[in-house]
Amino acid sequence: MPLAPTPTYGEKLVNKLLRDLPRKQYFHHYEPQLNTTDGRSSKPDFVLVAALMGVVVVEVKDWGKLTGGDQQLIHTVRSNGAPMSHENPVLTAQRYAYDLNRRFEQRVELWEQYKGRQRLKFPWQVMVALPRISQRVIEQFEKKGIWPRGVIIGKEHLRSAETLQQAISNLPWKFVLEQPLSLDMLDIVREVLNPSLVVQNEEGLPVGTLTQLQYGLINEPLRSAHPQQLTLFEYEPMSEETSDIPGSASVRLVRGVAGSGKTLVLVRRAQHLVAQYPQARLLVMSFNVELARDIKGRMRLPDEQVMVASFHRICRMILGEAWREPLKTREWLRQYERESLLALRLSAEFISTEFAWRKEMALLDDQQYLEADRSGRGQRLDKAKRETLNALFNRYRAYQAMHGYDWDDVAAAALAALNDRDDHPMRQAYDAIFIDEGQDFAPSWMQVALALLKPRGDLLICDDPSQSIFCSYSWTQKGVSVVGRTRILRVPFRSTREISQAAHSLIEADENLKATEERAEPDFSSYELGSGPMPALMACADSASETGFIDDKIRDLLAGGADPAQIAILCHAKWHVDKWAAWARQGVYVQYFEKMKGLEFMVVFVPHLQDAFPHADDPDAVSAARRKLFTAMTRARYRLVMSYQGTLPKPLEPLLDHMWCESVAVR
Repeated sequence: MPLAPTPTYGEKLVNKLLRDLPRKQYFHHYEPQLNTTDGRSSKPDFVLVAALMGVVVVEVKDWGKLTGGDQQLIHTVRSNGAPMSHENPVLTAQRYAYDLNRRFEQRVELWEQYKGRQRLKFPWQVMVALPRISQRVIEQFEKKGIWPRGVIIGKEHLRSAETLQQAISNLPWKFVLEQPLSLDMLDIVREVLNPSLVVQNEEGLPVGTLTQLQYGLINEPLRSAHPQQLTLFEYEPMSEETSDIPGSASVRLVRGVAGSGKTLVLVRRAQHLVAQYPQARLLVMSFNVELARDIKGRMRLPDEQVMVASFHRICRMILGEAWREPLKTREWLRQYERESLLALRLSAEFISTEFAWRKEMALLDDQQYLEADRSGRGQRLDKAKRETLNALFNRYRAYQAMHGYDWDDVAAAALAALNDRDDHPMRQAYDAIFIDEGQDFAPSWMQVALALLKPRGDLLICDDPSQSIFCSYSWTQKGVSVVGRTRILRVPFRSTREISQAAHSLIEADENLKATEERAEPDFSSYELGSGPMPALMACADSASETGFIDDKIRDLLAGGADPAQIAILCHAKWHVDKWAAWARQGVYVQYFEKMKGLEFMVVFVPHLQDAFPHADDPDAVSAARRKLFTAMTRARYRLVMSYQGTLPKPLEPLLDHMWCESVAVR
């Protein structure tokens, strides 16, 4: 938290020392507003939480000279010689501590039974810091019984974080913790001290607390604008040495496992910047329209404060009157090259992404493409297939020469429009740009984002390489250095522990996916994750039994009062979507995998798994399919049902140890 506009010398000193304490063991809050149920309100200088000891209420007094006192009043002298009397600061701190204890009483998670009575699971203490008073003088007051021993600390204990830490350890703690406070417990304490940390769901109900890392990312100062308060923050922002990319923009990559709160950080940071810097121009770029709609709904901010749009909508705004409807590569392939698709045994979707990758990597020459390293592309191609694809690509490029650009050329067209006009209204127009699902942004997309950003603007990117559905590029290929600028969120809060472990079993069983250098390892131990029913894996006799089973389950959910918008049917292939059109008309979310990015639902059905691996003999293709299924599975918050007809594909066998397996009879 920032200090007040006019902090005292003592508050600045104590704040600095508290910040320098080991961060894994301590955090503090400056002047928390403690409103209790009996109408009391108080504001201690600091509340320090020590995971190995308990909670400390800290009062700071900048008194220069003490002349005497008793247990009720302390007498001091001002710099001009005028005498002053003050309430004994121990009483002040104790009163604040009692108010804090009343706040703790409202959270049953913080209490336990001990020897037949209720007590906090951790002790609390008070401390008074007198940075201008020597310990020798303080000891004289202790000997007279005016102050309890060890509670008042003077300038000798405020020389460094180490001396302060020793003084905290020497406080007369009521009891000693048998084990450190859990992260769940620490987050509840943080929430009591700062209610703005509460995370709410769509109904406005509390569902969790921002972690310290999330809070720090949200509150990093904006470099391109002058803050309302140039203050100290508990979270250390990026240093200047590690924050610059060409053009002096500031980059932060938030990498996280599925459901770890990446989008939450993005939304909360945008809201924070709107509040702190109302004149700043902010832009949120998403991979697709549906994710943009979801983010906009969570953000609840008007367009004049934050523009939220899909990448291609932004490109359309950039091009303005020059915009024309792009060609669709897949439609051209299906219309003019159907026989080639059959001969290659490759889908139009796959070939269109191959063409897009070639354009991004500037592999326009036939020989360049034949010699190119395609590792990570999701499917291996022998030389004969590459030669056939060369011929296809050349015919398509000739068609384009007569009919114009396609969707994969839009980024290049938008970038040219920005670079060709110094007076373009969107060129270097934004103080901060936020990118969600950054793992699927191509290099040209990132160049557009950088062209929209002010030279000293802030670029926040959220990504998870495990969820990459489209072309995968390294951040080096994208022209953005993220070394030293990456923060990793490892705890999968969104889904139940059972769903998360089942989904990650697919990644762990895949040598390609497990070996991805940029992948974030999930952390299942630091927090007590929510639990729920085992995800189900249903073996269906035929199509009718699979359809009937899912229909029955959705009817039961709706009859029980479930919101249809919180139910999803996610299909690995686009042609399966029409099969569930009746449910889509009733409000159930029905889509193929490429459209589901960043979304979440209470209940998710993933059908038709029997044909999810058409190239089961190709390790790269298997990895790509597993990655898409992983993304689909982690859209589920509470309940996940997967189904297949006939025999379970071998690449899905790792799920058997993590899911409830059952057979569905013929209808």
